[in-house]
Amino acid sequence: MLGTQAATVIALINLVASGVIGVAAGFIACLMFRLPWNIKVAALDAIFAFASSIASAFAYAAIAIALGYSDSVVKWVFLTASASVVLRHLVRLWLRRRAAPVTAGR
Repeated sequence: MLGTQAATVIALINLVASGVIGVAAGFIACLMFRLPWNIKVAALDAIFAFASSIASAFAYAAIAIALGYSDSVVKWVFLTASASVVLRHLVRLWLRRRAAPVTAGR
């Protein structure tokens, strides 16, 4: 059994890793969708990844306890964190396209 300090260190390492993965996923999503990307957007990507990884870790832990499943779900937490960042950029793209003026040639 892990002590509380070791579990805290592991949780913080996972949070930092999910933030880095979220920033990388946000950068790639902005390149693909041709959206502007700067330090403010990167910070918001990291915050989104942090929040979604914490929420998904609690959700996956509750599901694992209910089902009696004892395997690691870290990969699913990272996948959920990066998917939430990509979804955020899809919403940004949709809002940007929706706000764009319609030209007469279209």
